[in-house]
Amino acid sequence: MRIYLDNAATSFPKAPGVKEAVCAFMESVGASPGRSAHALSIESGRILYQARRGLADLLGLEDCKRVFFTHNATMAINTLLQGFLRKNDVVVTTQMEHNALMRPLNALKERLNLEIRQIPCTQTCELDIKSARELLKGAKLLACAHINNVSGTMIPLEELSTLARSEGVAFLLDGAQSVGCVEMRGVMKQVDFLALSAHKGLLSPMGVGALLVSDGFAFEELEPLIFGGTGSASEEEIQPLFLPDRFESGTPNMHGIAGLCAGLKWIESKGVREIHAHELDLRTHLLKGLEGIKGVKLYGVADSAQNLGANATLSLHIEGKSISEVAMRLDREFGICVRVGLHCNPSTHKILGSFTHGGSVRLSAGVFNTHTEIESCLKALSAIAKS
Repeated sequence: MRIYLDNAATSFPKAPGVKEAVCAFMESVGASPGRSAHALSIESGRILYQARRGLADLLGLEDCKRVFFTHNATMAINTLLQGFLRKNDVVVTTQMEHNALMRPLNALKERLNLEIRQIPCTQTCELDIKSARELLKGAKLLACAHINNVSGTMIPLEELSTLARSEGVAFLLDGAQSVGCVEMRGVMKQVDFLALSAHKGLLSPMGVGALLVSDGFAFEELEPLIFGGTGSASEEEIQPLFLPDRFESGTPNMHGIAGLCAGLKWIESKGVREIHAHELDLRTHLLKGLEGIKGVKLYGVADSAQNLGANATLSLHIEGKSISEVAMRLDREFGICVRVGLHCNPSTHKILGSFTHGGSVRLSAGVFNTHTEIESCLKALSAIAKS
């Protein structure tokens, strides 16, 4: 039996009921939503609505028509950036952003002559809030990840939200690492846009993501990324103006969305606070155990209030060992699955000092991991460090 510690990439196993919901849709429903008036299409539409409503309730959005389904968080981020930014706009982000944000931003920088400002960060993943205040002046958009996918550290969301509002700057939050892992019921009152993926903290299938737009934002300012058939207003050869159809062209991944419905129901029954508490317990167990292993260097860890960690993601290097060797031995000798490398986030590794090692060995536990598994991982790392 393998020990899976790669939940920051994708969660495994999925929530109870997810597999059954996917199979039930494919075996008993199968139809496209909103394309027909027969019973199976109506049932498909009901499942789509339930998933939309479930995400809105989880994140504090009143109008669930402002939940737009995409293929993943990356597509959601692209939808927002390419639909909202205009020539010569100023965008503020941080020095530790994932390529899901930085690659589209840099592509648009050339096309739209964007000015991209970055909030300085320390080697313990703390943001310079004083600098943030100045950098936001004259900006159109603040865009950053809620939880860093290398260190597991959370940004000071409330402070950044207050600063953005005071300067009239729209706020895009990348919730890929946080939705389902930390309590976020009121987050859509703090940000204007939120991107997420179903396959991480929501414990659901790959191939489903969403962009949420706050109740107060004038959606007319946002252009669709993809145009096409929606099953509505088919007499027109232009994109519908109403929600959510304006931003949802083509047939959605309905078996994945059926799985998302089941994942959301399980998370609601379990409670996000309980999930978060369990992951923080696992993180504490890891930290205490790693402190006793000679030669282990942890990245981005400190004791300050801003850096207590938001989930059970940690990155490390073992002195005298390549990160590839460590990961390979964990897999082949001990049956432990971790991720190694730059984790699609070279900017964070440059700040943390791990870029020269080719990145780090990342341990990312999830809600279904146990303390027994964490102890087995610690013993394996100790054996590797001593060998």
